Amino acid sequence: MPQLIEFEGQQHEFPDDFTPADIQRALATVPPPVAAAPASTPGVGAQNAAQQGRLYVTPEAPKPIERPASVLPSSVGGAVRDFQVGAQGVGKGLTDIVTGPFDLVAGAQNAAVGGINKLFGTNIPMATPASKLVEHAVDATGIPVIDPATMSRSEKLAYDVNRFGTQAVGVGSMLAQRAPSVAAAATRSETVSQRVLDHMARPYTESPARTLVGDTIGGAGAGVAVNASDNYIPDDASVFGHYVGHGLKDVTNVLAPLAGASGANTLQAGVEGLGGLIRNIASKTFSSAPAPIPLNPATKAPYSIADVDRAAAKLQSATTGSPRALAQDIRENAAALANPQEGGVPLQVSAMPTSALLSRDPGLIAAEQGARLKSSPDFVKRDQNVKAAAAERVEAMRDPEADLGSVMRRAAETRAERMNAAEGDVLQRQDAVNSLDQIRRDQGQPLSAVANSEARANASRRLDRALVEDTYLPARAEKNRLFDTAPGRNEQLPADDVFGAIDRIRAGANNLAPGTLPEDFMRRLDALRPRLVEHPPESGQMANVGGPGTALGADLADLRKFIGPAQARAQRAGNFDLADNLSALRSAVNRTIEDAPGYADANANYRGFAERFRPEPNDAMAKFTRALDRGGQNADGELNRGATPQSDTASRFLSSPESAASLPRALQGSPAMAAGETALRDHYRSNLAMSALNPDGTINPIRASAWANNHAEILAQFPAIRREFDDIVAQARRGEHLSTQARADLEAARTARNATEVDVDRSVIGTLLREDPRDAAAKILNGGYDASKRLDEINALVRHDAQAQRGWKAAMTEVLADKVQGTRQVGETLEVQFARLAKEFKDNETLLAKTFSSQEMNNLRQAHKILSYFKEAEKRATVGSDTAEKLNIPGWAQLAVRHFKGDLAGGGLIKRFKLLLEMLPSNKQSADEIIHMAWFDPNVAAYLLERPVKNPNVPAYNIDLRRLIAAANASREN
Repeated sequence: MPQLIEFEGQQHEFPDDFTPADIQRALATVPPPVAAAPASTPGVGAQNAAQQGRLYVTPEAPKPIERPASVLPSSVGGAVRDFQVGAQGVGKGLTDIVTGPFDLVAGAQNAAVGGINKLFGTNIPMATPASKLVEHAVDATGIPVIDPATMSRSEKLAYDVNRFGTQAVGVGSMLAQRAPSVAAAATRSETVSQRVLDHMARPYTESPARTLVGDTIGGAGAGVAVNASDNYIPDDASVFGHYVGHGLKDVTNVLAPLAGASGANTLQAGVEGLGGLIRNIASKTFSSAPAPIPLNPATKAPYSIADVDRAAAKLQSATTGSPRALAQDIRENAAALANPQEGGVPLQVSAMPTSALLSRDPGLIAAEQGARLKSSPDFVKRDQNVKAAAAERVEAMRDPEADLGSVMRRAAETRAERMNAAEGDVLQRQDAVNSLDQIRRDQGQPLSAVANSEARANASRRLDRALVEDTYLPARAEKNRLFDTAPGRNEQLPADDVFGAIDRIRAGANNLAPGTLPEDFMRRLDALRPRLVEHPPESGQMANVGGPGTALGADLADLRKFIGPAQARAQRAGNFDLADNLSALRSAVNRTIEDAPGYADANANYRGFAERFRPEPNDAMAKFTRALDRGGQNADGELNRGATPQSDTASRFLSSPESAASLPRALQGSPAMAAGETALRDHYRSNLAMSALNPDGTINPIRASAWANNHAEILAQFPAIRREFDDIVAQARRGEHLSTQARADLEAARTARNATEVDVDRSVIGTLLREDPRDAAAKILNGGYDASKRLDEINALVRHDAQAQRGWKAAMTEVLADKVQGTRQVGETLEVQFARLAKEFKDNETLLAKTFSSQEMNNLRQAHKILSYFKEAEKRATVGSDTAEKLNIPGWAQLAVRHFKGDLAGGGLIKRFKLLLEMLPSNKQSADEIIHMAWFDPNVAAYLLERPVKNPNVPAYNIDLRRLIAAANASREN
């Protein structure tokens, strides 16, 4: 039920959902009572309410009141109230920003619920938007606020402008802050909400301030349109006689913000266009083009600022990258060509690549391609100059005066040096081997002279002479002399033992047969035997009727001469008993003589003689001397040596250590001792020579060592000789070792020489000897196996030979030039193909840097860089049409003409009108001339790219933000 309130004598009716605070605020704005006005005719709302039985409260027209000084023309509370209205509008805008997402959700929900209720006849309650809940919460707190329904028209207009302007500024600022990250992102965001925000932030990436200003103006325009909708669109309305209720208001709540924002931005564009027109007229009248822009080549007059701006705008619009960055690239690239470092040749201005090529920007290159179609000769001439400059830099590296043969000569010299060194080592080793062989031959040379049986026999004969003739025979003669001249020879010596020995022989059935001993001697000996008989007979007395029982010393001494041979004959005959008895007889004779005082000196001499020559029967010297004694003498008085030949004397005594020991004993004290030892040494040297000498006259250490080991015990009897032969063997071993090592070194040197020869022939030295240097250079630049290593070897080969180094560089240059040059002539040289040169740099830049100097490489790099700009011409970019450069007919106008005149007639009219527009005077030609100069002058191009211009492509506002504000407004109000 409506609430009836009486206030100041008047009845006031309020809806039943008004709170006391709402009623109080409403009554505070009621003007004092005035004269009653005539009754007005009920409106459509009152009539509809009456028909439907509803209560309708007719709003009272505002009454004139006393107003204090104010800012707004229709303000009712003065400046403070005006400020409160404005601040409240800003606060409401901020509240709408915060509650906007929730209001949109509530609006979507209410739209769905309304559709369901209408289709199924249900009565599902609607959701309350979050902004309305905030309003109720503010009312509940008692904060004094002005109800928009009670505001005057101007206050409400200011309130709505501030409210929607704040929404646009607040949301636009937040999106503008997100714009840089969106512009820098390489991939899209992960979540849907982030992608939505990215989409809404993109209009701010180019010029956020300009777009934000447009949003602010559009927001204010939206506030004006919403205010007009609130003032002029009723809540219940009929359209063309059809009652639509609140529907018209709902549609207006959606369209009003869009229409208002569009109108405000259109007005903004008009004002800006008018200001630009005035500014252009002023600049064209009072100013000229800046200094970097040359004069008009036809009129020699400066271009206008508008012409420069138009050219800058057109040039910058063609770029795909940042114009300022491209300007810097153009300046740097042009400076690098005009002022090269490290000895490069400066590039003339007439040979400088065009500005678009220097920028490497696909957009500028595409724009330049269009210009080339219009002014082909100028571009062709410049291109020819650029290519000729590159070709000249490559051609200048050729050296026709270089001697390629010097490379081969240097290779031959290096081969000779290496081979001579290897051959010298072989010769040195060969000399060492020859020297050692000669030393070994010199060592064996003394032995070579005695390495025969004759020399050995002669040595034996000399030993025999020293032993027999110079030692034994004099000693035997002295022995015999002493016995022959001894006083005992004339003395009668007792012979009892001798007779007893003879008797024992006879008693043992070993009767001395005739011829065993001398018969006359035996008769005289028997005559000397005493013979006792009884005399007179049977007297009992014995008388000697025989010999005296003694023997002359000379006879006994002579008997010994015969006993020895008789004993030997008995032994040979196998009568060993007789031989033993004869030995006993000899012993008896010797005892008798030894005991005789007259033989003292002879016996003493004989004992020395026996110890020296006959210490015991089996002694080698004893056997030898007995053999000598038994051999006797021939008619000439010479010894019979058939049983003891002189050539076998050394072998007889050197057959065993025991036999060898008798030689020093026999020669001791002999005047021939030195001669005997010398003969003995010579015999051994001959024996060693025949055993150990090699055919080449050197001593074989193995056989020499074996010989020394076999004769070690015998040689031990002769220490001096032993030391000499040990030295000979040691020298032979050392000589053999040194010779073996020297031959191994010689073989290693020969192997190294052969390996060096093979290595040299396989290396670049052999290659340069067999092939032309240009062929070798071609193989290296063609990417052969180990090209870098082989090039290093060649560089090392020619490093210290200026002519060879120049020749090799000339060979490399010829191969390189032939590989990169084509068949077409540019200027005075053949054109260099960029693809070929680029391939060489890609594959062989390191190799080229090892061959050429830094200045030469810089020239090559400059040629490569110059031609690389033509590679940029192959890039393509999507270039916008020149519609913006023409006075085009708007699309709505074309649609209207075609609608009323038909497509055929309307199209003709539009075409003729376009031709008319193109015939009108404009500054497009001047701008094209400036751009044409910019293609050939990097400074002009850089200036145009850096010149600040208004970007027509920058969004003037955010259409998505405008739609969002409209949707949020509809969600709150519908």
